[in-house]
Formats: sequence, C-alpha cells, structure tokens
Amino acid sequence: MPVLKAKDAGFCFGVKNAVAKAFEMAGANESGSNLVMLGELIHNATVMDRLKEAGFTIVEDADDVPPGSDVIIRAHGVPRSQLEILKGKGCIVTDCTCPFVMKIHKIVARAASEGKNIIICGTPGHPEVIGICGQTEDHPDVKVAVITSESDLETLDFPIETAILVSQTTFSTEKFKRICAAVENKIEKNLVFDTICITTENRQTEAASISERSDVMLVIGSGHSSNTKKLMEVCSGRCDRTYLISGATELRGLLSAGLIKPSDTVGITAGASTPEDIILEVVQTMNEEDVKNIEGQEIPEENSGNEFTDYVNSISQIRRGAVVEGEITSADADYVYVDVHDKSEGKIPIEEFQGENEIDLDAAIAEHKTVKVVVKKVRNTDQGKDIDLSMTAVDYEKYKGEVKEAFDNKTPITLKLIRTVKDGLIGSYHGVEVYIHKSQIKFGEVKDLESYIGKELEVVITKFETEKNRLRISGSHRQLAAREKAAKAADIWDNIEVGKRYTGVVRSLPEFGAFVDIGGVDGLVHVSEITWVRNQKPSDVLKVNDEIEVYVKSFDKESKKISLGYKKEEDDPYYNIAERIPEGSVVEGKIVRICDFGAFIELEPGIDALCHISQISDKRLENPSEVLSKGDIVRARVIKVDSEGRRISVSIKDIAPINPPEVEEVEEAEDEAAEAEAPVEAPVEAAVEAPAEEVAEVVAEKAAPAEEAVETVAEEAAPVEEAVEAVAEEAAPAEEAVEAPAEEAAETPAE
Repeated sequence: MPVLKAKDAGFCFGVKNAVAKAFEMAGANESGSNLVMLGELIHNATVMDRLKEAGFTIVEDADDVPPGSDVIIRAHGVPRSQLEILKGKGCIVTDCTCPFVMKIHKIVARAASEGKNIIICGTPGHPEVIGICGQTEDHPDVKVAVITSESDLETLDFPIETAILVSQTTFSTEKFKRICAAVENKIEKNLVFDTICITTENRQTEAASISERSDVMLVIGSGHSSNTKKLMEVCSGRCDRTYLISGATELRGLLSAGLIKPSDTVGITAGASTPEDIILEVVQTMNEEDVKNIEGQEIPEENSGNEFTDYVNSISQIRRGAVVEGEITSADADYVYVDVHDKSEGKIPIEEFQGENEIDLDAAIAEHKTVKVVVKKVRNTDQGKDIDLSMTAVDYEKYKGEVKEAFDNKTPITLKLIRTVKDGLIGSYHGVEVYIHKSQIKFGEVKDLESYIGKELEVVITKFETEKNRLRISGSHRQLAAREKAAKAADIWDNIEVGKRYTGVVRSLPEFGAFVDIGGVDGLVHVSEITWVRNQKPSDVLKVNDEIEVYVKSFDKESKKISLGYKKEEDDPYYNIAERIPEGSVVEGKIVRICDFGAFIELEPGIDALCHISQISDKRLENPSEVLSKGDIVRARVIKVDSEGRRISVSIKDIAPINPPEVEEVEEAEDEAAEAEAPVEAPVEAAVEAPAEEVAEVVAEKAAPAEEAVETVAEEAAPVEEAVEAVAEEAAPAEEAVEAPAEEAAETPAE
C-alpha cells in the first residue's frame, strides 16, 4: 500500500515551542507553584492530557488566574488587557506567542494608533483572532471586522478604503487571494498584509498536491483546530475519500471497515497541533515498508524524532556570513520575508528593494521568487530565531570597490538615504554605507533629517579609509553642489548682459530688497524694484525659496555685483492710466487719507486721486474732515491725469458738492426769521436805504475833486489829503443822519 507523507506535517514552530516550554516549566516547578495555561495550549487531547498530568490547569480568562501563578501564554497569543491583568496579579508570565502572530499584533497595533480600521481574514471567535482584535483596545474609535470570504466585505460598517487587511496565520491561502482581489484598488498595496504563516501555506500547498495523487487522504489532527479544518477543506476538494483522524486508533477503524483498500495510494498530512509521534504511529500502522515522504525518502522505523529537543536540533543551522538562497514569501511596511529553509523566516529591510534595487514585490511574492542573500545576524529568542538577511551584501566587495574608485577619481555617486544618526545621515550604495554630516547635505541649515529618509542624494566621496579593520566612508553633497555652482557662476559672468532674463530663487529678504540666485550667482532686487505698491516690505511680496523671473538692470564684473529688476511695467497700476481713467470721466472711490489741503480717494488698488479742499464744497472749508471721513464712498469727476508724475486730480463738487451741515442750518434759520419779520422790513429798509443813498452820492461828489487832485498833482498830496479829510468830516453828519432815521423807524413799530 503506497503511502505519501507530507514533509510539512505536524507541529509548527510556534506550537512546538509552547509545548516544549510547558514541559520545561513543569519539570522545574520544585516549589509547587500554580501552573496555569491561559486557554488550551494546543488542540490535541493527547498532549493536553499529558500537560494536565504534569500539573497544569486550564483557565480561560486572566481574571480567574490565582495571584502569583506561573502562567504560560499559548502560541495563539492573547489581547493586551489579559497580559495587564496577569501583571497586576504578580504572575510570572511565559509568553509563547508565535512569532508570526506577534508580527500581526505589531501591524494591527501600529495601524490602530494611526486611526485605521482593521479587516481580519479568519475564524470569528478563534483564540488567535481574539488576540489580534485585542491589539486595538486602546483605540475605541477603531473598528474591527472578521471576515471569512470576499462576500463579507459587503457587510462592513466602515469604508474599505479606511482599513488595513491582515489574515489569521492558518487562514486558507486560496480564500485570502480571492479577498485580496476583491479589495484591489480599494486598499493600498502596502496596507494589505499576507500574514498567513509560511509553514501553513507550504502545508496547504503540499496537501493539495498529495491529495490530487492519492486515492485516500488522511488528515491527522483535531476537529477544533483551525489549521486542521483548512487542511480538510483543501484535501476534500481534491480527493473524495478524505478522512479526519486523531490517531492510529481511528485509522484501524477505517482499515477494518474496508474504507481503505490494499491497492489504494494513501496520502497523509497533519495539522499544526499534531505531535510527531502520533504521525509516525499512523504511518507505521499503514505499512512501514512502503511509507514514503513527499521526497521519496523512507520513514525511519524507530520513533526517534518524537523528542522535541531532537527535532529542534535537527533543523539546519543558519550562520552569520553564510550566503544562501531563499524564496520571497511576504512583505510588510518594514521588511521582506524570505524562506531560507529554516523553521523561522529571515527578513530583509524593505529599503533594499527600493531605488537602485527596486523590483515588483507583488510578483516576487506570488512567484516565490528565489533570491541570494547573506545572513547578517542570527538571534535565538523564546519565540524562535530572528534572522537578519541582506540581498545587497552579496555583492558588497564589488560595490565597495566602486566607491573606492569614485573616491580616487572624485566622481559623484548616488546614495539611497536609509537612516539618521546624531549629526547626519547614512546613505547606502548597494549595501555599502556612507556617512554624510548634516553640514554637508546642502548650503544652509538642515532642520529635519528625517525628511531625507528614503530619498536619493548625489555625493562626492570625501573619505575612504580603514582604521583597525573598520571601513570609514564619508560623502558630501555640499561640495558637489559648490562645484556645480562655481561652474554655473562662470557661465553667468561670461554671458551676462543688461536686460537678460533669468529664472532665480529667492535666498534672503533683508529690509532693503531681495537676494536672488540666478544660477550660481546672487543678484540684488532693490525694494523699489519689487513692487509698485508703496510702503511694502520685501517679505510682504516674496518668500525665501520662491522661484521668480528677474532681469538684469546693471552689473559690475569686477565687484561681482548684479542689480536685478522684478516688477513688470504691465503690473504698474498707472499702466495706460490715461486710457483707463480719462479726464472728464466720473469715478467712484473710497476716502483713504485726509490732510489739510485735501482728501485722497482710492480709485483702484495702488491708484489714489487727490481732491483739493477747494474742489469738495461750495463753501469755504477749514479742513476736509468737516464734511468727509476716512472710509466714505464718494463720486467725483477726473479733472487732470498726469501719467509721468503718477498723479490724478478730481473734483467732488463738480458732481455733487458736499457742504458743512451747520452752514445750511444757519441759512435756513435766517430764511425763517426773514419770513417772520416781513411786515416790519419794508419801512425800515425804506427809511435806511434812502438817506444812505443820498449820503453816498454827496460823498462821491465831494471825493471826486480830491481824486482828480491826487492824480493831477502828486506833489500837492498834502492839500489833497486835507481835502479828503474835509470831505470825510462833511460825510460824518450824513452817516449820523442815516442812523437817526433808522433808529426812529425801528422804534416806531415797537411802540
């Protein structure tokens, strides 16, 4: 009876590590402390019975754990709140959360802190899924949805675009691919995380292959195990006679019932919670002589692999400095994960796949692209091996030689900036690291080093030396920029001419103008050349690093000074002013300034017209403020436009004079008084006017000879003056005569 046994069957690293730790705790418990499992450590009744016999009790919630207990956390992991409760009770916690699950916890916790919602592909209520959901407990506004198929996406109570996508480590790879296709173009690629354990993926792929070639397929494990359920789904879809068994006893029942025939090819796989000794017992029961694994190797007759320590020791060792090949399996925001045929995956910094070594990660993951890597570091932890890999380091010596050649020849190279240090940046040239001090990054002060990470920077190598077998390489972009600036400056001075235009960058803004870099040389735009608007500072119009168009007004090659112009004639508010505001036109504007001699009216931004005080009112004004206030809107006629002098004169009174209110009131009062005194005015005026006229005629007659005497004989001025005085004396009685009748006339009606 041919038997095909899957290579990837039985305990995964996470489960194996947790079970091994549990037995280790039981063996070291000489003080008789409470040994507690927070939930079933493994979905396997046989193993659980052994652990209970060793002294463990199962508690489902941290609230029920006795204070001071020795507690082991299963590979599925738990919510953060459970760990906090245990800590508060003074428990000694051994955390055996699987490294792959821990990776999911970190992804979800980080996304939740950024306010992103979470979509988990997995089994609702499964311990691992509960633990993943628990990473969002500190962020109540974050929503979490657990889905089992792409159709569940339609029932989400939040937009898909606001979420990240992760999966339970034992989720079906086929279902996950369908879900990923459904969220394509809705969730960014770097927010879709394929967190299915590589062992799970390999296990399912291998089980699918074996079941297609088998007449009978046996899946060894527990019906409570999510991993085992997925294997059943994969196998039953390809082999009609697929059976779930927990061990050799149930297998014997199938054999005795004739459900497995001697001529059948039997495939065997097992869930992640199935111990190696149970798998071997099933295989041996079938037919020890015909048992083959997927590579055609015979299974040893002796059950020598059922000891955990032997199993771990049998894993191939990855050593520092070794060059190995591996397959790209997944990626997240920080690392690309590579299967280097060890129980733990290795990781390559994501930066190595960007810029100079950029590849299509989606395609590489789908194809499980093979890459050659160098093992940079290996750390053994309670959760397994932490393996740091580098793809670029494979050709390190080659690229180091290129950097040395660039140093010798003073030729520039392009670096990928990968991290910050205390006073600068570290750039990478295909894995060869170069230090750039912050003063050598650019001209001027660098305030934010982090903003450079991920960008490329061209540098010249300024230092390449080895001290105590340690390579030290430094670079400078500033020197390269200075070299380029000097070449550009020479070209500027060779070709500069008055009127030539340049596109420049504002470098500084002193009170008197703006210094503009026109390509290696700085020129000055005087404040008067920046804007047509008066009383504005350079900083009111321009900002440092603004790109502007300027033209050369004058230059001096000896002193290396250039005077630049910026403002344009067509931007002048007085451009074509005589056409836009012709003399005789009526305009409307706002009073913006008032002075003793008139008021200034803003007709347009930058154009103020003067209305002289004499052109405001029909009455004589002491100050325009008697009838005008700042902010008043007035209409006026344009009486003069001086384009060269940049002056406009207008007249308000030519349209509608504005008179002082008190003058009008006095006139109205006088009119009313005149009407009230109408009966009295006639005799008074008659009495006054008649004598006055007669006196005037007498005075005029007597004054005439005096005037003639003055004109004829200037020397006889004295007699003439005496004659004038005589006339004046004669006129006095006449004036008295006028006053007397006026007084009598005024008194007569009163009586």
